[in-house]
Amino acid sequence: MKPSISLIIAFYNDILWLEMILEQLKMQTFKNFEVVIADDGSKAEVVQRINQIKDAYPFPIQHIWHEDLGWRKDIILNKAVVASQADYIVIIDGDCIPHRKFLQDHWDFKQEGTISAGRRVTLPKKISDSLTVEKINNKILSHITLRILWAGIVKEVRHTENIIRIRPIWLRKMFLKQRTHGLLGCNFGIYKSDILKVNGFDERYLAPATGEDTDLEARLNRIGIRAHVHKHVMTQFHKNHPLLMNRWEADNEKILQYNKDNNISFTPWGIDKSSLTDSQ
Repeated sequence: MKPSISLIIAFYNDILWLEMILEQLKMQTFKNFEVVIADDGSKAEVVQRINQIKDAYPFPIQHIWHEDLGWRKDIILNKAVVASQADYIVIIDGDCIPHRKFLQDHWDFKQEGTISAGRRVTLPKKISDSLTVEKINNKILSHITLRILWAGIVKEVRHTENIIRIRPIWLRKMFLKQRTHGLLGCNFGIYKSDILKVNGFDERYLAPATGEDTDLEARLNRIGIRAHVHKHVMTQFHKNHPLLMNRWEADNEKILQYNKDNNISFTPWGIDKSSLTDSQ
């Protein structure tokens, strides 16, 4: 049966967190999905472990890998988009564990011609560092809501308010203002046909933290596809780790500015490169 959702997980080497994500996915209330692991060059023993475990889950798993030649997340994500079997894709990072209703939320809030942009809840460091597959199986993430909220109150971590789920539409309309910008690369859903309209991710981004997902949103905006930010649903639990610093930020900024100045929506440096010339 064709999956309704392809969940693409951007991944590199952190096999413990990938296994915890996969264990949590067994608990999803939405069942008709596949997983596509977009692996940016993990080492051989990690690839071997993925091959050992991927058939043990009740959902199909594709493992898309390329050689480790440095940070090439956007390239492997494009390969995963091409490999995906569903008409609707959801993209997360390999350090984000989804709430058990994560995929159901994405399915319910999807809309053709829009991006469904979720948010994340950063875990307190003590909890983040102590997570195990066994604790995930024991549904620990369903029992730490107050601990996470308290961590936000005392400024231990940020954005903990998103742990509070507000699901009824009438409550959302009453208390939440709809934002139409703010795609996070770690939590968004989009129709595959829509992302193909802009040729996927721009593969010239070869460093993290600036532009690699902002550029995708900007190019989608240029053809009228805007992000709808959904707080308090599509919940995911983010690993507590230092923020990435971009050593080549100037290069990323130049690419972002180039696409803006030239009003580029369909990047020739994306999935289909047939329009590129040798000079480019």
